[in-house]
Amino acid sequence: MSAMSFRSAVLSLIVASILVSGCANQKAWVYQAEPRISGTPILNKSVAVPPLVDQRENSNTNAALVYLIPLMPVGWQSLNTPEAVHGHMNSGLWLFKPTEDFAKAIAEELNNSSMFKEAFFTHRESEGELAIRGKVLSTKYDGYLFSYGLSVYGPLLWFFFFPATYVSNDLGLQLQLVDMKTQQVLWEESYKKEDGHVSIIYNLQPDFMYDTFLKDIMKEAIPSMKSKLSNPQAKQ
Repeated sequence: MSAMSFRSAVLSLIVASILVSGCANQKAWVYQAEPRISGTPILNKSVAVPPLVDQRENSNTNAALVYLIPLMPVGWQSLNTPEAVHGHMNSGLWLFKPTEDFAKAIAEELNNSSMFKEAFFTHRESEGELAIRGKVLSTKYDGYLFSYGLSVYGPLLWFFFFPATYVSNDLGLQLQLVDMKTQQVLWEESYKKEDGHVSIIYNLQPDFMYDTFLKDIMKEAIPSMKSKLSNPQAKQ
């Protein structure tokens, strides 16, 4: 191997390692709720939003470094609980607790909608006259690191605008609004959102799209809830 080839291989290995070893900056869950709307509540009751129930499969496959094997075109990650893995394709450690983070975001969205007297996050659903009971069904993360079968030399192609990574997420949630006095389910829906994107080395896209997915879910859930509560006899 020539000195130039050796330096190129080392550079490629360093760049790829930054992506898959968690050396990139850690990321934290951030969610921006819709602005508060002034209005008369549809149901003048308080809503407690406790942590959601985690029903995700507890298994992860991290084979990102397989890209180093000659003739292997990619390394990959297939993660059901992505927050448990310290390095991802485009970022490092992710500070995320979905059962609580989702619940806090849902509580803020409901409170800002002015649909109820108030909505708040709590660890005790009995603190509200109503409660949101939710389940996290999926936060699947699939990631691919492209080496084009060239092992440590593959990342050199990234500098020529070849795709470096591909990441996809899906989010599955089930939500219920329950009357705490009667235990009657006043509203319920299940949601699933998914998307993916390719990144080049000069413009790495986010590893995680769950904030966007939850925003889209709440934009559907709040009107659905309003419609159901305004017309309780209507079929869901």
